[in-house]
Amino acid sequence: MKVCNLGTVTHLEDIMQMSDYIYTEAPLLIIVPAFDRIKRSLQEISIHLFRAEQEKASQAILHLEKHCMETVSGFLPDHGSAFEFAQTQITSNFQHIRQLANSTFSQSDERRLLISGEYISSALVAAYLKSRHIDATVADAATLMHLDADGKPDLETICQQAQAFAQTAQAAVYVTQSLVCQNAYGEVEYIAKGDSCAYAMYLAIAFRAQELVQRIQAKEIYIPNDNQKPEESNDTMFSFEEAESLINAGVRLVSPRSLSLAHQYQISIRLINGQGRIIHLVSEIQEETHTVKAITARKHITYIRLHSSGSVSSFRFLEKTLTVFAKYKVSIYLMTSSSTNISMAIETDTETLSLLRRELSGFAELITENNIATISILGKLNWGDSDASSRIIELLHDIPILMISYGNDNHCVSIAIRQSDCKYALCTLSDHFLGTDFTHENGSHSFSEEYNAFII
Repeated sequence: MKVCNLGTVTHLEDIMQMSDYIYTEAPLLIIVPAFDRIKRSLQEISIHLFRAEQEKASQAILHLEKHCMETVSGFLPDHGSAFEFAQTQITSNFQHIRQLANSTFSQSDERRLLISGEYISSALVAAYLKSRHIDATVADAATLMHLDADGKPDLETICQQAQAFAQTAQAAVYVTQSLVCQNAYGEVEYIAKGDSCAYAMYLAIAFRAQELVQRIQAKEIYIPNDNQKPEESNDTMFSFEEAESLINAGVRLVSPRSLSLAHQYQISIRLINGQGRIIHLVSEIQEETHTVKAITARKHITYIRLHSSGSVSSFRFLEKTLTVFAKYKVSIYLMTSSSTNISMAIETDTETLSLLRRELSGFAELITENNIATISILGKLNWGDSDASSRIIELLHDIPILMISYGNDNHCVSIAIRQSDCKYALCTLSDHFLGTDFTHENGSHSFSEEYNAFII
């Protein structure tokens, strides 16, 4: 059985766009979250119940139920067996909601109320797939995903449940709920930290899937488009190590935890964006077409340069600086250093920046600048042979480079520049690095007109 995570989906319309793809992937386990409209309505109902506004809560429940049934009627107007399935599922969930509303409402009741949003959404998805003549039904995530006494996924139990489920599975597609689990005390709750990708990866491991399919909404990644013929596959492949470099550069492909699990259990990941562009994350790539495979950009970064005031020894300067950043849980995207100077590209808010400045000023002189962008060039870069860093400096000689960081691995070189120079830098670097092979084949140097880099 294949596993497909739609954790970034917020509307039923997004599922509709992928129905043809889902049809070709069966047998399949689809993981969906609560849709935004349903989630907001349940939060509103919860507030009414905590305020003991029973009449308002009842009206809100009725309004949401009516909305769900109207949604089903929109794609199942003939009221056949698929409509009856949807009606049964929705009615059952709203009976549960009304039972919670009629009791003394507590925090545990609120949790169960909000979780019902995932069950209603999964019922709507299954009903829609049925309307497309796909053999789909709902699976209860609480019977599949179990936590141990420490609140972590109990992989042994999850695997046992998954294998028992697979032996009795009869439908082509099962739709289940995102982040819903059963804790060690038999209670249904949300899994801690809300990592839908890692949640899906645990199920992929349990079902012994060779691949996890995931819908993504990543931005600011430029990838060469080699395929000039529309009938050819337009996929891009990254190794797990390259994917880790992309994530560190700010591209939200998958969560670091899910990538680590994929690497450990050798499960490839197929990422699909809203336009159907596909990226494969795999353990190993046999052949490389491009030396540089992607260019990414991260904006709204803060640049900090520190110079030791001499109040601490040089070997303590870096230690004390990093201790302060760790204290306030600030992510450092780029860093270069010497014994008395450190430059960093970080992402933080104004309040945290003030706290950093107050503590760091005790042993360092600070210069900060906002509206900075970091650009990362990723590929098969052997720093013993490559002159990529010198070419970057040469290509961008017209703009100031605040930092350049490379050599920590063979996959990535990154620079920090002012955000106002970002567009020019991206076009220049993309035309040179991503357009190299294209230029050789087509005799054109025009990135903007001739070379179709892709933004996810």
